[in-house]
Amino acid sequence: MLSDLQDARFRRASSLFASAHRGDPTLGPAGVPESVTYHEELVEYVKKLSKLQGQEPSEALLLAASCQHVRRWERPRRDWPEGLSGYKTWRASLNKFHAQVAEETMLEAGYDSEKDQELISRVKDLLMKRTLARPPLPSSLKDPEMHLFEDAICLVFLKLQFADFASKLSDEEKLVGIVRKTWAKMTSNGQKVVAEELVSALPSDLQAVIGKALS
Repeated sequence: MLSDLQDARFRRASSLFASAHRGDPTLGPAGVPESVTYHEELVEYVKKLSKLQGQEPSEALLLAASCQHVRRWERPRRDWPEGLSGYKTWRASLNKFHAQVAEETMLEAGYDSEKDQELISRVKDLLMKRTLARPPLPSSLKDPEMHLFEDAICLVFLKLQFADFASKLSDEEKLVGIVRKTWAKMTSNGQKVVAEELVSALPSDLQAVIGKALS
């Protein structure tokens, strides 16, 4: 339970992040900036997955979900070299950038650089995925909250971005491989949401891809 002061800071930080998202020049089908829709969905999935675990999401988790891709359009992929190495360098740079923006925004919202250092560090750790275990996932996770966050990120990808991503990739086998890798990163709770809520909403050809990937 947040105190009045904590709640005011949290609401201020959330508002600042939302304002940043509205600056995304890429608009979705309804004319809404893509960053707005992305983060709204991510926060909702964080809440849904937390509920499946019988708990409320932590302040750090909600803040991280509110800024996972904040101002990403300022660091376009084209500014980094082509190929897998360039892609990985770009992603690492993005994670650091988002963590930096998160800290700056939290301080602007009233969080204290000393008193709230543990909270700020936790938000940054989540954004930089410092404690994320690689597949195959162990039966006992060292940082379940980190993996809940990763589940939510994967769910947003499958709901909002997968169909468009698939339309640009002509190699079905490569697409099947990407689905397998995404599935392997997810916990059973995340996989349950995919199976129960997302697969049926996809076009039949993409349902077939997922079926092939998981067979």
